[in-house]
Amino acid sequence: MRQVSTDTVLAERGDQQRLDYQELPGAVSGTPGPASSSRGRASRLAVSVSGPRLAVFALGTLSFTASVVLQETLFRHGSGDADEAAYVLQARMLLHGRLTLDQNLVDPFFRPWLTGVHNGRVFTKYLPGWPAMLAVSQLLFGTMVLAPALVAAAWVVATYRLARELFDDVATALTSAAFLALSPLVLLHTALPMAYAFTAAALTAAMAALLRGTRIGARRSLVAAGAAFGLAAMARPFDAVLVAVVGVLFVTARFVRARFATARFATAGQRPRPVAAMLRDLGWVGLGGLPFVVAVAAFCRHVTGSMRTLPLAASDPLDRFGFGERRMLPSEPTFAFTGHVALDALRETLAAAPGWLFGGTALVVLAGVGLLAGLAAGGRRAGHLLLAITALGVFAAYFFWWGSAMAVPSLRNGLGPHYHMVALSPVVILAGSGACLLWRAVPGRLPRPVAIPVAGVCGLALVAVTAVGVPAKVNVQRYVNAVDGYVLDLIPDNFDGPAVVIVTPPTPSRYTQVPYQFLRNSPDLSDQVLYAADLGAADGQLAERMPGRRLYQLRPDEVIEAEKPWSFRGSFVELRPVEGKKIEVRASASVPANMRYASFYLRIGEQTVTSPLPVTGAAGTAASVVATVDGARALVTVASPVGGSAMQASVPPTSVQEFSFAGAVLPAQLTVGLAAGTTPDLTGAWRWEERIPLERRADGVLVALGPGPGWRLVPGRYDNAWVPATVTGTLGVTLAPRR
Repeated sequence: MRQVSTDTVLAERGDQQRLDYQELPGAVSGTPGPASSSRGRASRLAVSVSGPRLAVFALGTLSFTASVVLQETLFRHGSGDADEAAYVLQARMLLHGRLTLDQNLVDPFFRPWLTGVHNGRVFTKYLPGWPAMLAVSQLLFGTMVLAPALVAAAWVVATYRLARELFDDVATALTSAAFLALSPLVLLHTALPMAYAFTAAALTAAMAALLRGTRIGARRSLVAAGAAFGLAAMARPFDAVLVAVVGVLFVTARFVRARFATARFATAGQRPRPVAAMLRDLGWVGLGGLPFVVAVAAFCRHVTGSMRTLPLAASDPLDRFGFGERRMLPSEPTFAFTGHVALDALRETLAAAPGWLFGGTALVVLAGVGLLAGLAAGGRRAGHLLLAITALGVFAAYFFWWGSAMAVPSLRNGLGPHYHMVALSPVVILAGSGACLLWRAVPGRLPRPVAIPVAGVCGLALVAVTAVGVPAKVNVQRYVNAVDGYVLDLIPDNFDGPAVVIVTPPTPSRYTQVPYQFLRNSPDLSDQVLYAADLGAADGQLAERMPGRRLYQLRPDEVIEAEKPWSFRGSFVELRPVEGKKIEVRASASVPANMRYASFYLRIGEQTVTSPLPVTGAAGTAASVVATVDGARALVTVASPVGGSAMQASVPPTSVQEFSFAGAVLPAQLTVGLAAGTTPDLTGAWRWEERIPLERRADGVLVALGPGPGWRLVPGRYDNAWVPATVTGTLGVTLAPRR
């Protein structure tokens, strides 16, 4: 049986008095209203009660299942966004009963991504609302996978309820819920452990409960609305405040309109609903949200020192709305956010957004039809205005958020317009309204045998439009998975005891989760394998910092053959600390053929000593030097090179060179290098270096961590820049303690 909208029924009856009243429905159960008997609504609710519920259940189940499947397949290691690690870490902190971490424990090698410091305690930039949901999922089900999946199902149900509350039309509500469930943006973000989908779902449910509660005076709905707003505020407070303000203004306007309508058509004994009743309703909403507001204030007081300072602002004052210099963390570079940049970001967002909707541009057109038709019809004008204002408000507000500009590179095939996700439910509900309007105008008048195939064709057309943009998004994620899998394959499945893996990404970072967010540590650093940031010369401190753990270095971007840029990459080597008052450094070289000139060099800080090696150019020319690093005297003694018959050393083998590194600040890198070329001055020479972390303890004992990472400089390649590369076979370095 085809569902007939309430507006159509009222129009056919010519009941203009009731139509005006419902345009901004404000009557409360028990409050007299013009021709608003309970029989009409009861009859509407009796129409296919089980059918819509079953359909919503099916859509929710579909979304739940899709989330679980995507989390276990396409997003098994996440999307590649490092923010995911921050949410998971905070959830694990809550499971350990912690809101902050000891700075002395995590700094400098194990500092989590997106964290700030207050009074020696490290806190995450995010509020604990969504991490708490992840923690509950882990606690109850043994996995965090179910939390995003439940959000997917709840969001579908909330969208249905909001559309039903606004338009009292089952077809519109079901269509809107289906549009949401099948949108690629929803499928993506309900498969990730981030808070954007959770916040959008909570605010959609909050708005539905708010409208219902103020319409019929249901305290349970009003309290639930406040709780949903509060829950969203514990995840993304700006979004919660934005939608709450729009919602309160709407119900206030609806109340005022209802009072005028009641006064205009009141019969004897009828009175307009008192203002106190509306204030009482809002009071129940506030009561529902109060515990969450108190929780946010208490959390902020504990982690930032002030109830009014959110962790986002406390971690870096430059991370805020508005134009100017912006920055995510003090350790990161600043970003000049201007009005021009914001306008470009908005254009890019609007251009990319349709590709994340079910039906693409067609859904945007349907939303426009729904809005214009709703405004013209009058019967449900207020509901359409509410949806439009909410969506436009989100885009207007995030015009001033610098993160929108930073998100531009990932708008089309990455995370999509995730900052604007709160606008998604309003858009799909408008599209659902437009789709049902068009259907009733033309295909809905066709005989049932004809209408069903037409509906199927329309649905397939929307699927086809959506499918056009999906392969590019999937391919990007497959590339991310390939990189993640490649990195994980470099790490052994089993270690001989507790270990620390120093992670060296292509771009230096003090956070292991950038760019490998799946390499995560437990909050108390008790895991069998820990991942540490590569801090260069300071890495030698890890031996003393983490006693009893074997040290390894992971270099996913290391090139095996630097002359071949696309050669096999990646290395995983065990590091061994060498400790002593003196450390012997023995370097050997096999100078490549056709290189007539070569030299060894050893550098600590800014101090360098060079030993020239005039060679014949024949293949297999070999040479070696022995250096002694004396920590007590801050002196390096280098024995002149000795070599095979193919080498002619210009310096007698018995000569010795010395240099002081007293001016060097330790820890520093002990660099052992080889330069080889075809000109005496070694201009444009090939270079091989091994850079060994070196530190000196308070008692004067030196600690060197070897083997050091290899680096190559290949003339004419890589823009003549140093690249991480294997030097074994050409340059060999061994370390040994000396008395």
